[in-house]
Amino acid sequence: MKTTQATEQADFAELALSHKKWLKSVLGLGALEAKIWVTSSAQLLALIGGIVFLLITAWLLLIASAAALAWSYGFSLVSILLMATLVTLLSAAGLMYVARNTLKQMNFTRTLDALIPNDQDSSENA
Repeated sequence: MKTTQATEQADFAELALSHKKWLKSVLGLGALEAKIWVTSSAQLLALIGGIVFLLITAWLLLIASAAALAWSYGFSLVSILLMATLVTLLSAAGLMYVARNTLKQMNFTRTLDALIPNDQDSSENA
């Protein structure tokens, strides 16, 4: 009776240890993915800041050039300003589209797949 109980305790200790190792590896994977996500976020923020600065500069120069050209052809100032506003809004919409696509690509699917594999992943490994 005592040997059976000792064996069960040893088996339980091994089971607990294996579960601790598994949990540690999963949490390590989550921590690694979080580090990658934070680094990617910082890079994305820096890139967006640089893009915004350069685009503002470029658009101001382009709008000023187009306005000067339109003024020389006799367009009214109001129509020039309305066209400049429209072009600026369209460019902002384009930037929002690019940023939204980048954010969609930043996810935790690798950790989720490690925890709960898809049916496709299970059938491919079999």
